Amino acid sequence: MRFSLAALLFVTAAPLPAFSDEVDELTARAIQVEARVKDLDTELKPPPEASAPEIADRRLIDAQVLYELKNYEAAAIVLLDVVQKYPTSEAYPEALYFLADSLYLKRDFLSSRRYFEKILDVGAATRRYQEALQRLIELSLYTGDYTPVDGYITRLEALPPGKQLPSVPYVKGKYFYFRQRYDDALAAFAQIQAGHTYWFHSQYFIAAAKVAQGKLVDAIGAFDTILKNETKTDSHRRIAELAHLGMGRVYYDRGQFTNANAEYSKISQKSELFPDALFEQAWVSIKAKEYKKAFRALDLLLTAKPDDPQVPEVKLLVGNLHIRESEWNEATKSFEKTRDEFDPIHKQLDEILAKQSDPKQFFQELIGKNLGKFDVASYLPPLVIKWVRANPDIGHLVNVTNDLNDLKKSLEESDEIVRRLDKAVTGPQRVNIFPELARARTKALEAGNEISEIQRKLLEHERQLIGPAAGAERGQLDQLAAQRTQLEAQLATMPRSADSYQERLKKARSQFDELDRRASEINVLLASLEAQVVAIEKFYRDTRKDQKIDPQQFQSELAQVQATRNGLRKEYELLRRDLDDAVQSVGIDDAQMQQEEALKKQLADGMAREHALGAAVRQRMTGPERQKVDQIASVLDRAHAADTLLVGFNGRIDALVDEKLKDIRVGIAEEKAHVAEYQLALGGYATDGTVIGGGITAESFKNVQERFYQIVVRADVGIIDVAWALKQNKTDEDQRLVREQKREIKLLDDEFKQVLKE
Repeated sequence: MRFSLAALLFVTAAPLPAFSDEVDELTARAIQVEARVKDLDTELKPPPEASAPEIADRRLIDAQVLYELKNYEAAAIVLLDVVQKYPTSEAYPEALYFLADSLYLKRDFLSSRRYFEKILDVGAATRRYQEALQRLIELSLYTGDYTPVDGYITRLEALPPGKQLPSVPYVKGKYFYFRQRYDDALAAFAQIQAGHTYWFHSQYFIAAAKVAQGKLVDAIGAFDTILKNETKTDSHRRIAELAHLGMGRVYYDRGQFTNANAEYSKISQKSELFPDALFEQAWVSIKAKEYKKAFRALDLLLTAKPDDPQVPEVKLLVGNLHIRESEWNEATKSFEKTRDEFDPIHKQLDEILAKQSDPKQFFQELIGKNLGKFDVASYLPPLVIKWVRANPDIGHLVNVTNDLNDLKKSLEESDEIVRRLDKAVTGPQRVNIFPELARARTKALEAGNEISEIQRKLLEHERQLIGPAAGAERGQLDQLAAQRTQLEAQLATMPRSADSYQERLKKARSQFDELDRRASEINVLLASLEAQVVAIEKFYRDTRKDQKIDPQQFQSELAQVQATRNGLRKEYELLRRDLDDAVQSVGIDDAQMQQEEALKKQLADGMAREHALGAAVRQRMTGPERQKVDQIASVLDRAHAADTLLVGFNGRIDALVDEKLKDIRVGIAEEKAHVAEYQLALGGYATDGTVIGGGITAESFKNVQERFYQIVVRADVGIIDVAWALKQNKTDEDQRLVREQKREIKLLDDEFKQVLKE
């Protein structure tokens, strides 16, 4: 016979064990929990979904922050997502511009041009229309493709003059100047009035255009206009220095050497242009045959910039000046010093190339091995490095290989991000992506824990009540009770409320923070070790002539240290990756909670078997004990029903999460495919870059080799010239003495001619 729960609450009977009141309290708690579960279920709502325009606006703001922080790569990634997914949003034109400009500032000119052209497709009404046209004109100067530029200029000129941006004439003028359309450039720059942001710049281009046209007097006037105005910014001061340099060159061409020297002397010694001014000032003095002044200028140049690429030629020039001054000993010393300094470099270059049957193949292999960090210092002798680095082609090659390396790192980072995202959206803790649903899950866990606690306590009371009436069932009941006790012990530390869940997550994260701090300390130690290895290697290279160290032994030991360092670095990166994964995995429904839920399921199944086994015993009971066990059975059924509601509630949460993540998973799969595609394409570019780079490096290397060969030859020729001049002087002196002797003999002959006749 079953009683209603209300009747059970008010039943009066014979005295029962002391826990009778506790059963009533547990009954009341079960009713409260059931009500909370029902309320929880009715309150469950899908997480609010932002509209597409809101998402586009938010991501645009995020990208603009990255753009202002000069993190153009990250900004471009966010902006590309906006451009691809929200082409109808109001944020689209602005996102297009910042995407194109981020790529421009990253020097990805071809991609940048493609997106700037899309702004033109949006129409002239867009706010960034003129800026896009100006950037496209500037891009043509980098890419060398001038075909569409006239169309861009036509579009700019079609705009009402009052609505044109102030920078439009400057951009047009600069384009015309570099295209050598000087009249068009002058007409554009003439529109820029004093006080304009680009007025100083435009005046310099005007002067340069006049020089190119051969109108030197007009050029001097334009340079003078710049110098008569106050310089308020670093940019203005640099333009003023360029104006002094330009006027000096014009005066030199006009043979006005005093004026030229005066202009060069106005350039500050702290200026980057000071070495150029010294070199040109020296040539002005040479042209004016003021060799002492030329000496002083060249000597100051060698002191101020000893690593300048012009240094070898400057030293040869000094030797030739000594010849012009008939300072033979100084000239010989200068040429010999120059030869002794650069002949070892020449021989080292010869030696490197002589060892290689195919220099192109040699450099291809070197670049391929060092693509991750391409540096000529990794395979060139110290004496050669700075001169090879000074070669512009090598500089371009280093930039290209570094760009390839950056792309490789970016793709690796993208692949790692995609992997982590995929793990986040497919893992059991994916509910944490949506805070509202995570909070709902926490409430469900809290309610489930309380239901489980009520069930355990009621079942224990039931066992005590049916114990005296148990017969053959006692052994099985004791066994199930022992299993229940064991599972309860394992769950003794299980969180009991939302606060305890959050406290546990907070504690776990604090532990990971401590690990992260220790990992950072390890990284500092690794960086210090790497710096020490580099310092030791440099010290050895710089002092190996004075050290009694076996080079092969040193290189072998250094290679072992570097291998150890690389291994430690790799282990650290793996540790950091595992740590990041672990931090990401902490949250509601994480691995530990999954394990706890499995234990709770085992406990619930065991309690259900124990309760079912006690059914036969309950049938044999009578009196108040029977009423109480029936009350417990009814409450347990009710608790089980509430637990079933929780199962359905959690299922609906999972369904909502999966529904929200459906499109994201598709997007992640697409991005994973894109990354694989890009990596394949990059592999092809890297191969092409290695092949082309090998050829460029080999050719540049040969050019440097030829240059130093010519320097050594010219130094030897200088020494020969001095020796020839000394020999010629000696010959001239001997011939003068012979002529003097003949003259004296003739005079004597004439004086004694009469005497001889007599």
